Amino acid sequence: MYNGDDDEGKDQDLSDLRNPLRRRSSIGEDDLEMLDFGSRSSGLGRRCPSDANVGNWVEKAVDRGVVVVKFTLRWSAGPTTLPKSLYTCETLKELTLSNKVLVDFPSSSSPSCLPSLEILQLSCVVYNDEESFARFLSSCPVLGTLIVERKKSDNLTNFIVKVPTLWMLWYYNTTWLVDDTDVVDSGSCLVIDTPALIKFDVTDYSRHSWSIGNMPCLEEAYISVDCLSIFDKIITASSAILSLVLTFEDEMLVRCRTLRFSRLFRLSVDPSRSNCVEPLLLLLGNTPKLEELKFASEPEDIPLSWSQPSSIPECLSSHLKIFEWRYYGHREEEEEFLTYILANSKCLKTATISLNPMLDLE
Repeated sequence: MYNGDDDEGKDQDLSDLRNPLRRRSSIGEDDLEMLDFGSRSSGLGRRCPSDANVGNWVEKAVDRGVVVVKFTLRWSAGPTTLPKSLYTCETLKELTLSNKVLVDFPSSSSPSCLPSLEILQLSCVVYNDEESFARFLSSCPVLGTLIVERKKSDNLTNFIVKVPTLWMLWYYNTTWLVDDTDVVDSGSCLVIDTPALIKFDVTDYSRHSWSIGNMPCLEEAYISVDCLSIFDKIITASSAILSLVLTFEDEMLVRCRTLRFSRLFRLSVDPSRSNCVEPLLLLLGNTPKLEELKFASEPEDIPLSWSQPSSIPECLSSHLKIFEWRYYGHREEEEEFLTYILANSKCLKTATISLNPMLDLE
């Protein structure tokens, strides 16, 4: 048995391939720190035999008080269900499930609970149903970090994240449409109810609907979506944010300028097919405490236009310390905007200008 993704592993000792269990040197012989099925030596690649008893490994790890489980399965067979004992492991603190795994949390009649689980990563797995996934999350009383990467065939219409203890959520939906003529699945929905959330990283081009609760503790967010209504819900729920990274189109930045980000001190904007300078200046007028601004130029084929505002934004005259411009193209309008920023940033300590690598300086 060897990792089919790497032929160099053919001659590896079979005892290593069949033993992904790793002991901690500082604890007893019967205790276990990590079960890693994602490494090269685990042998669970595309050529892994479909009759490999991976469940037996998991059960043995649980019996020995495993702390970390990383399970990545890429075999040609269908998704496999893991032993129910995994969902009652009291010592488990970190769990990663990837690819050919069927997430099927036991029914409510079973006394399942993961009292120590703090980090959960689910990457391109398949879910049994919505109720099972909901039970999974509700049975993790100290869950703090959730990392999710979805695929079209994951078997969920409504993806509900309701975790009162969650402080970091990373959500990446790869089920985007091929083009604007594709039919939008209006019945699919992402529901987020995480009042303790501090960090939020979302990339979603699926055009599924969203329902999002208030996030009063949110401090950092990375937002990359292509739907204004979704963008609006996220921004409205996080107006008290401290650090914000945006990949956006025109109307999204225009929406931002109508909100006041009174606590925001770090802003990074990466325009997508948009002329954003004008709305960016208006946004700066609503970020009075901004200390760090990172900005990327638009593509060369996007016309750039702007006019100086009637008053200098407060963040420029009183707070901005760091300014970075990536892909500067040295167009006349860019030079005017750069001159304006540098001339009016009275507290500026660092300015970094990175030229567009495609720029012809001759």
